[in-house]
Amino acid sequence: MKKTFLSAIIASIFCAVISCSTERTSLASIEDMKSTEMSSFDKALKDIMKPENLSTPEEKARLGAQLNDRALNILFNASLKLTGKNGNNNLSENSSRLEKEQVIVKATELYFSKLNAIKAKQKAEN
Repeated sequence: MKKTFLSAIIASIFCAVISCSTERTSLASIEDMKSTEMSSFDKALKDIMKPENLSTPEEKARLGAQLNDRALNILFNASLKLTGKNGNNNLSENSSRLEKEQVIVKATELYFSKLNAIKAKQKAEN
């Protein structure tokens, strides 16, 4: 009885260890499969949530729920890299707010479509 119980415990621990190591590999591979542009865009999304990039009360009163200029520029630069429009002379830091927002929207759609493709590919492999 003791041997059976001990064997069951060892088997449970072994299964848990294998399960956790497999899960960790899956999570790491999503990050590994992202392009540098996707990683840059992901970092920009995190950067706009830092305290120094959040809207001040004056900016909130002026812009409402829109991004402030600092956050808009952070996302805009990462969006240019992701969409491959870095060499486009028409788009720069001096572009209008509307043009920047349009580039950010396109980049966001592209980012999530690529991310979904990576997840689908990973799911197909498992």
